[in-house]
Amino acid sequence: MKTIELLTDTHFKTGFHVLGINPTINHRKIYKYLDYNGEAYRINWPVWQMAQWWTPFDLSESTFKKSEDRFIYDTPSRHIEVNPKTGYLKMDLFGSKEYPLGPRKSGSEPWSHLLIEQDFNESVSLDFLKSLTLKLSFQIESVQDENQGLFNPNLHAAQFLWYFVIHDTGIEGSKGYGNFKEFFWFGIPLFDSRYPFIEESMHVDQGGIGTTGRLIYSMSNRNYLKEPIQFGKPYDIEIDILPFVLKAKQYALDHGYLKRHDQANYQIGYMNLGWELPGRYDVKSHIQGISALAVLK
Repeated sequence: MKTIELLTDTHFKTGFHVLGINPTINHRKIYKYLDYNGEAYRINWPVWQMAQWWTPFDLSESTFKKSEDRFIYDTPSRHIEVNPKTGYLKMDLFGSKEYPLGPRKSGSEPWSHLLIEQDFNESVSLDFLKSLTLKLSFQIESVQDENQGLFNPNLHAAQFLWYFVIHDTGIEGSKGYGNFKEFFWFGIPLFDSRYPFIEESMHVDQGGIGTTGRLIYSMSNRNYLKEPIQFGKPYDIEIDILPFVLKAKQYALDHGYLKRHDQANYQIGYMNLGWELPGRYDVKSHIQGISALAVLK
């Protein structure tokens, strides 16, 4: 029985390649390499990317310092710490700085992101999988409401999310995020400031600038969390998501979100994890022990 770790560099030893601040203009272009002041392990392709969509404070202009084994990058609205020896990654995002004029006023306004991303170097077909087990240790350290009494649940939230892309490689040219032709998003939600638990949902990624117009299937976090998230408490999750991925794929086919054709070959090709901040919140978090282990039949 063959097992494949889909993620390359689960300890973040290779650093992070920073994307731009506007996905509709900058697309997937890399603007800065967070290479730990030259101490990152270099390979010939960018493993981890970091998205900073819609920030007023570009990470390309961040400050850097090293403290013991931690590499630290700061902007006025972001704080990032990495310990490549332990696989520790701290991601703090301050909505009070990201939204200096106050909370978003309409659903068409973009919102702040702080995400780590990876295209899989070795992908696998769903048809050949026996299981796909995700592991993660994480902590939501704090979430402070800075919405100035203007909170609207339809507009404002702090969300800590983990997404994969399931795409059809049976269509020519469908390789690497940004080039996928037929695909949908599969979500493993970890935290949403509006709800004690996040329920299963299916909706289209639409409304804001730069959204993809594709189906988002999000499983309920009741499947891997026994209680609502408590701030400052560590959580360890381990779950085989394959049955949920297959369910989501069938839903996408049945409802016209994927095209049916004889050469279809659905694979898991990309992931992102981190904060989406449509609300004006100051949030702090860290992760460790990230893994996506595929077991073949």
